[in-house]
Amino acid sequence: MNNTESTLTQWFLERPKWLQIAATRLLQQSEFSDEAVSDLATLCRQEADGKLPQKACSIPAGAFSQDVSGTLRLCSISDIEGVNALAPKKSLEFGKGNISLVYGHNGSGKSGYVRLLKNVCGAREMGTLHPNVYKPGSAVQKACISFEQDGISKNHTWSGQGICNDLTSVDIFDTSFGKVFVSSEDEVSYEPPVLSFLSSLILACEKVASALEGEVNRNPSKKPNIPADKKVTPEGIWYEAISAKTSSQEIDKHCAFASVDESEMQSLQQRIAEQAPSEKAKQLRKQKQHIDTLVQDAQKYLQQLSDENYRRIIAAKKKATLKKTAADTAAEKVFSGSELEGVGTDVWKELWEAARNYSVSAAYKQDEYPNVFDGSRCVLCHQTLTQEARERLISFEHFVKGEMQKAATDAAKEYETASQTIEVLPTPETLKTRIDAAGIPQDEVASRVTNFFAQLQARKDLLPEINSEEAIPDPLLSPKWIEEANAQSKSLGELAEKYDEDAKSDNREEIKQKLNSLQARKWLSEHRAAIDEEVIRLKLLSQIQKAKKSTHTMALSKKKGELAETLITDAFVNRFNNELKTLGASQLKVELVKTRTPKGKALHRIKLKETSHNNLADVLSEGENRIVSIAAFLADVTGKSSQAPFIFDDPISSLDQSYEEAVVKRLIELSQDKQVIVFTHRLSLLGTVKHFAEKKAIKPDVVSIRSADWGTGEPAPIPLSQSDIKSALNTLMNQRYHNAKRASEDGAFEHAEILLKSICSDFRTLVERSIENDLLCGVVQRFQRPVHTLKLKELAKLKDVDCDLLDSLMTKYSGFEHSQPTESPVELPKPDDLLADMTSLKKWREEYAKRTA
Repeated sequence: MNNTESTLTQWFLERPKWLQIAATRLLQQSEFSDEAVSDLATLCRQEADGKLPQKACSIPAGAFSQDVSGTLRLCSISDIEGVNALAPKKSLEFGKGNISLVYGHNGSGKSGYVRLLKNVCGAREMGTLHPNVYKPGSAVQKACISFEQDGISKNHTWSGQGICNDLTSVDIFDTSFGKVFVSSEDEVSYEPPVLSFLSSLILACEKVASALEGEVNRNPSKKPNIPADKKVTPEGIWYEAISAKTSSQEIDKHCAFASVDESEMQSLQQRIAEQAPSEKAKQLRKQKQHIDTLVQDAQKYLQQLSDENYRRIIAAKKKATLKKTAADTAAEKVFSGSELEGVGTDVWKELWEAARNYSVSAAYKQDEYPNVFDGSRCVLCHQTLTQEARERLISFEHFVKGEMQKAATDAAKEYETASQTIEVLPTPETLKTRIDAAGIPQDEVASRVTNFFAQLQARKDLLPEINSEEAIPDPLLSPKWIEEANAQSKSLGELAEKYDEDAKSDNREEIKQKLNSLQARKWLSEHRAAIDEEVIRLKLLSQIQKAKKSTHTMALSKKKGELAETLITDAFVNRFNNELKTLGASQLKVELVKTRTPKGKALHRIKLKETSHNNLADVLSEGENRIVSIAAFLADVTGKSSQAPFIFDDPISSLDQSYEEAVVKRLIELSQDKQVIVFTHRLSLLGTVKHFAEKKAIKPDVVSIRSADWGTGEPAPIPLSQSDIKSALNTLMNQRYHNAKRASEDGAFEHAEILLKSICSDFRTLVERSIENDLLCGVVQRFQRPVHTLKLKELAKLKDVDCDLLDSLMTKYSGFEHSQPTESPVELPKPDDLLADMTSLKKWREEYAKRTA
């Protein structure tokens, strides 16, 4: 017997005897029948009357040992009927590996599969599983789920209702899980056996209490409910606490109400007629603050759009224009004899600076630019520089570094800085919100405020078109509403001070309490007869209540809470924090806390740190909510000892690149111990999973599904952008090519043409991927974030003939990937020519892979 069992056994010896008997019986059976509950209720009554014989609790050794669950794998889903629009003719296979990706476009059936699995496995938020609403017919729903349990193949035929007990350990994450722990408190999905035992015992106590309550119900209470605001008074507290021990003297004392009490009550009501002055003062000061802020902003924008600032900006603009014109003129004079046009222009300058960067960082690292020493070469065309070329480069550099060009650049920067002194004005929607917050009614004053800000915006919009001081529009004067607003602000401040004085001089809270107490006593006097009757009833039920008291679950709930703190909460919180850190979200100020333990159920919720605001959805972004939900899900389900599958429906929805990669890494890590199935419509996710899985020597199983004429969810070939080039090319050559050739030989020329066009289009895609993966050695790949700079050295093996081959294939087959005019359609290649091109690509890939740099 371990320490937990020993401690729990000792604890039970201190419980009521009937509860000890219940605990012993519960270890021998999973639940109590109605007859057994009735027997326990009898034992409870006997103990309350002192007639129950002494009997010690006996708990067998090992009763609370941790369960050891086996492994579980989902293999396939087939024979689907009546589930959304799913109607696949082939089964959806999840492969033999531990991580499977099910890819499909929107509307391809991914959500239908997830909804089906949620209903079969009994997920937290199963939802309603509708049939195909666009094809009304039979309401029969069914599906076959194939799985392996501890290495044994099994099948479960789901008939539209109920869950498969063997699959209840499967955990599913989708958008609906975002409400769990985040939007509301919830239980963890797994309870250790010792806590499950306490949960069952708590349920037994509730059933016994319910049986005793049945006896109480035969003597119902007629005690009237005292008004809610009177419950907090001394009289209300006494009334709520009356019991079988309440004496008639106590009743007389609390129910007495004379005419003098009535007079005092009316006097107190008159004194408290005024509203709370302290709260009123706070409201006035808040309104004053909004007015002051609005006025300050108006004055700030007025200063920024003043004639003085306009002149400063226009002067900077003129200066920038003049300096640029002078620099352009100088360039034209310097390069007037150039053989090419545009020398000295902005485009030319960009080219010159790019050449400089290449020269000093790669070509001639040790020499100044331009390198005009003997034997040097042009960094753009790589030809040896002649004397004339050297002189030309030197003259170019003198121009670029000349004083006039520098002056033009500095003037442009000055103009940009001056223009940025005018801030962005509030939008009409924002301005309306601020006007409302300032308490300005939507009348003439509000209209004047709105018009003034509109004039400011119009004045700001004119600035880019003004090139001289003469064109500056008439200045805006400080509007009259600012003066009125300042006066209103001053008035509000003075009024708030008066309310503060009223609050200090009037003991309003004490008056309220006295008035409430008198009103409560008057109510008690009016219900004196009912109170006397209730006391008599309570005395009759005293013995039953004494027995029922021993069924209270507080002690059991507390004990379960103490064990849950160690067995669940501490571990759960640590797992959650670790998941946040692993997912790169530890900077989010959120924490997982145990909220309460009602009836022994340990409820947890994610809250914001350092604030009383607990609605995460109002504070966190959609992506942050998503990553927190994923962390909570993983922290919850990784606490299980079972090796059951995880299913994720678009886990990276709303996540940025960093979070997406962190989630993928975590999924791959999880897949080393258990099966992970991901449904997604994102090709980027496929690429990211493949990239990080490759680092762990893991090969994901990728399944594609699509929508067909007969329904959704039909397994299909994976996209060419994610398939293996070698396998895809072999499929084109060994299968699809022969199908097209056979159709042509059989005279089905239209069908053969369709097949050939499809092959040409896909072959062009494979050529493009070969350029990316083979020719460029995978340095940069689509849908993947890293740049593999270590592979750059392999580019040294690239030859002109490689580029010529791939360029010719791209040119030849691009017409089948892009739309072409009907007047001049692209002629299809002959089948033998197409096969020759595919063979040439295959041979080139094999030779290029073996070639060394």
